[in-house]
Amino acid sequence: MHTLQNNFILDGIDNNTFSENVQELSTEAAHPSVDVIAEFNVITNPYSAEYGRAPGAVVSVNTRSGANKFHGTVYEFVRNQYFDAFDYFSKQSQAKKAEDNQNQFGGSIGGPIVRNHLFFFFNYEATRVKQGVSRISTVPLDNERIGDFSTAAAAVDGIAPYPTVYDPLTCATPYNVKSGCTAFSNNQIPSDRIDTAVSKLMALFPEPNFKSGGANYPELNNYSRTGALTDFNSSYDARVDWTPSSADTLFTRFNYFNRTRDIPGYFGGLADGTSTSAWGNQILKGTSVVLGWTHIVKPAMVNDFRFGWVRDYSYAQQQSFSLPQMAGSFIPGISNNPAIGGGVPLTQFSNKTFLGSPDYLPKKQVPMLYQYNDTLSWTRGNHNLKFGATVFLPMRNVFQDEPGTRGDLTFTGIFTGGLSYADGLLGATQYTQLTNVFFVDQRLWMASGFVEDDWKVSPKLTLNLGLRYDFAAPAVEGQNRMANFNPAGAGSLVLAKAGSLGDRALVNPNTTNFAPRFGISYSLNDKTVLHGGYGIYYTSLERIGSEDQLALNPPNLINKTLASNVAPVLTPAVGFPSNFLDPATIDLTQLQNFHIRAVNPNIGSPTVQQWSVGFQRQLTPAWVGEVDYVGTHSTNLDVLHDYNQVLISGNKVVTSTSAPSGTKPYANFGQIEYLDAVGFSNYHGLQASVTRVLHNGLSVRGAYTYSHSLDNTPEELESNSGGAPNGRNPAAWYGNSDFDVRHRISANYVYQLPFGSGKAMLQSGPASWVLGNWTTSGVYTFYSGHPFQAAWSSENSLLDAYGFAVAPPNQVATVHYLKKTSCWFYDASNSKCGAAASGLTTPFTDPGQYNIGNVGRNTLVGPRTQLFDFALYKNILFTKSANAELRWEVFNVANHPVFGQPSGNASSSSVGSITSLSADPRVMQFAIRLNW
Repeated sequence: MHTLQNNFILDGIDNNTFSENVQELSTEAAHPSVDVIAEFNVITNPYSAEYGRAPGAVVSVNTRSGANKFHGTVYEFVRNQYFDAFDYFSKQSQAKKAEDNQNQFGGSIGGPIVRNHLFFFFNYEATRVKQGVSRISTVPLDNERIGDFSTAAAAVDGIAPYPTVYDPLTCATPYNVKSGCTAFSNNQIPSDRIDTAVSKLMALFPEPNFKSGGANYPELNNYSRTGALTDFNSSYDARVDWTPSSADTLFTRFNYFNRTRDIPGYFGGLADGTSTSAWGNQILKGTSVVLGWTHIVKPAMVNDFRFGWVRDYSYAQQQSFSLPQMAGSFIPGISNNPAIGGGVPLTQFSNKTFLGSPDYLPKKQVPMLYQYNDTLSWTRGNHNLKFGATVFLPMRNVFQDEPGTRGDLTFTGIFTGGLSYADGLLGATQYTQLTNVFFVDQRLWMASGFVEDDWKVSPKLTLNLGLRYDFAAPAVEGQNRMANFNPAGAGSLVLAKAGSLGDRALVNPNTTNFAPRFGISYSLNDKTVLHGGYGIYYTSLERIGSEDQLALNPPNLINKTLASNVAPVLTPAVGFPSNFLDPATIDLTQLQNFHIRAVNPNIGSPTVQQWSVGFQRQLTPAWVGEVDYVGTHSTNLDVLHDYNQVLISGNKVVTSTSAPSGTKPYANFGQIEYLDAVGFSNYHGLQASVTRVLHNGLSVRGAYTYSHSLDNTPEELESNSGGAPNGRNPAAWYGNSDFDVRHRISANYVYQLPFGSGKAMLQSGPASWVLGNWTTSGVYTFYSGHPFQAAWSSENSLLDAYGFAVAPPNQVATVHYLKKTSCWFYDASNSKCGAAASGLTTPFTDPGQYNIGNVGRNTLVGPRTQLFDFALYKNILFTKSANAELRWEVFNVANHPVFGQPSGNASSSSVGSITSLSADPRVMQFAIRLNW
């Protein structure tokens, strides 16, 4: 199951965000401090019909209340770089140790307002993070900036010779480099042919500064920078509990947080180099309120009512937003709109590098929902019955989330023989887009109900029987500003109109989402329990991003995209026409240059069947063992693909004289980003654990999981493996899931040292004061590597000009893993591999243009992860009700580097290289807590 398919509950109400792309950076709407939590449950086999909304684990949290006595705490946790280790890549670049200052502080207080009847609790917590982050990237070498790709220039650089650069104007068919083209003299582009706009953009790149242990600057991964990251967060929690009578308990809880976060790009300044809209500068705010009333109807019947209100706010912008230089200063025709801010177009040189700020910045989300939840519990004989209903109404999200507001330029090398720098300097743009600013007023609602019976059939046998129903209305727009694609005939746009839910949403609602649940527990004896279950679950709300938002279509959102493998779509120095985004120019029957977002109007809800069987046994009075088999089968998973992808027969694009780059099925349309429920997945896992409950001051738990997950679609908002090479045949893209981990081991312990008052040793005196009341704990984690995709990325655009398809290479030899950061697996095109091994064969080759290679999905495996975290803390008693706790915590004690995924781009000379970490080096944290 995907990470977005978990369900979070806080004080009995839904605590899940519902923005269309998790712009809040978390699927949880409210984030209570640890000191606020009174009860925390993770339910991984939720066979109770009470739980729905998503098929993953249920995380249920209840907050603390006050009591008849005043209690409080104050604390501070501190980290800084002086106690941290160098990270792996900073050490290589001989950079100064990056800043790492983190302060987490706060306090809480609770007590009576009216003894025995009215209580309060309040908590404040703040986190202040200032951190230097290592960035390793690629900048053009000096000769590459001026179009000198001669053999002599390559020799001076100490790199492999450049491919031949052809003059695309000399080809028999201009810009078609298949035949009849003349190469530039000495492989140098004349200065008078260089596009002035691209030259200005190239000049923004910093100079190379990272040699990675070599004598010369390499062509790739030759620039290192430590950027400044800041993350400031403040949160407040308040709760009041009232017991007016023995039959009634009421409470209200309020949560608010305010967070600002700045994450740097690879270059900084105007060049920026931010690779994802999750970076940049962001403001996050959230408010959550719940009212609860528990009423004892009679001794065997209890009713629980909850009302909840949640509102989040997120606004993000590129770090160059406030700079005076705007995209229109570089590329004519781009509006200098203050809402878009400063910065340059996102300019990408395939297989090399990019500069500028990402699509989808700036962006904004303001989601808000009201919810009502009521549950009636009734004990009748050996049956514990529950009935419940939940309504989410209204749910509203005002958002701005469109790409390309400062324009995009993509150069792939298709027009000069394979070198994207050459295409760029000639201004031969393979793909571009430009978009207006548009705010969507999205509205939806959800409802669910359930009935279940926990039936104690006998002292040994308990059955859990239940049925749940979930309904989620498809999203509509407040002013019906939506459009969908109708694939009938030559294709057309269907516009939303007032009327039924289907008329407004352009998607038919699913009304048959009934979910039976069954659980069983049987005691073989007083030491062994068998348990199992089966359930069906539906994902009520997908947060897949703006890709499936039908409001982001013409004639309201004008997201114009141009892409071609036959001729350049834009000359940057000339720029965009002045009327490029003029609504008056839109002809809804001629949409070749528009990005259309579309959804199958009869799309089904993502559905998961889950089952498990296992047993738990008391091994000794202190030890408990458990073994479980867990399986899932998912259908109707959402898959995005280009409905207008070129036709593919077998493993080859269908080309012709009139359509040399492939035949499109809808000649009047360009990109049609289509969402359909054609994904499926399977998971099988064996889970084993052994637990030693706290005994003689020691508790231990160890767990091992062997599992295998396969699917045919990347996780929502992720694209590690990319889209199917042939979007019309998603079943052929069935393979290892992006998150598949075969082996996972975890172990933890808590040990109270046997010194001090009431312990076995040193019960009194100075030694007891110094050595007494110490506790140590630790957590060990190991898991095998995640899979990743081998691709011939320079030819992705030949399978789909808009980037929806991955071009797999052909595999001609066994993959040999050298497991070095410079060469994770052997490929001769990576010069570092030759230095690390000899006598090996490069495993991947070019399948040829417009061909799909024989490599399947996620056949490569990345680095494993191994971490041990340690803590030592001492409890100092002042009085019976007051104490202090001193803590020393070390994360990643052994300083194992936890590497990111290697590059699987077999068409690049950086294939197999690793340039990032996915976790911190060794970090220490110190803390003090005062409790009374």
